[in-house]
Amino acid sequence: MKILILGSEGFIGQHLVRYYLKQQCRVTGCDLVETKSDDYSYYKISLLSNDTDRLFETNAFDACINAAGSGNVGYSISFPVSDFESNVYAVSKVLDSLRVHNPSCKYVHISSAAVYGNPKKLPVNEHDGINPFSPYGWHKWISELLCREYTNLFGLKTVILRPFSVYGPGLKKQLFWELYQKFSKAEDSVELWGTGMESRDFIFITDLVIAIDIILKKGDHSAAVYNVGSGYETTIQQISKEFLSCFRRKVQLTFNQQVRPGDPLNWRADISRLEQLGFTPSYSLENGIREVANWLNSLP
Repeated sequence: MKILILGSEGFIGQHLVRYYLKQQCRVTGCDLVETKSDDYSYYKISLLSNDTDRLFETNAFDACINAAGSGNVGYSISFPVSDFESNVYAVSKVLDSLRVHNPSCKYVHISSAAVYGNPKKLPVNEHDGINPFSPYGWHKWISELLCREYTNLFGLKTVILRPFSVYGPGLKKQLFWELYQKFSKAEDSVELWGTGMESRDFIFITDLVIAIDIILKKGDHSAAVYNVGSGYETTIQQISKEFLSCFRRKVQLTFNQQVRPGDPLNWRADISRLEQLGFTPSYSLENGIREVANWLNSLP
């Protein structure tokens, strides 16, 4: 299989590249950074430019996984136009290039659980209401509508993933990275946003990659949507304490009792649609957290 990974040098993209190289696929990566690889073809391309057309003019792919775009809620609140360009306009450029040059290519779109906002009930399934409350969430929703448009009007084979809280070695943002940075500088206490009773559905990066592969091969490519999570709900207080217990030095954990703009209160995914394809999470939170802690301890 000849596969294109958009955003190949990012957190999810790097794991996807390694996975498909192990599967003996012909991998092509695309991102904004300067890099070289002897293992896969790489193009430094802005998806907002005409280089996107040239990429598909000169290559025929069996599958395209879009792990590109901005994934920062706070940034989207401060710079909504830039977030729109990364998460909506770039998607439209990719879809239209596929329409013109590579219409048989399967397109896997990585959206976000942020489209749900604060669900009225848990677990939330793919048919529940859409109610984003950040520009990032809105833009991910619009990008999903683009997939539907290009499938319904032009026959493209698209499928949509809504990952919940993805974590793992290499992720230099979000809860565990921020917590570790504060822990490294703290003398006796660490303060986080919220009350600690906020909850998330955490999924380890390896499980996400396996889910993506299953959806690519077995999913409904008529713009169907799949939640990707563990199916379990864990409070921020619980997971933070467990993470800090991986380190020898002890600190007190406190919360500022303020909700950070754009942050949801409680998340838990209904993953029954994904399970019907044969997916079962293989990483427990305990094992996943240990791997993250080991990675952080190995950093210079």
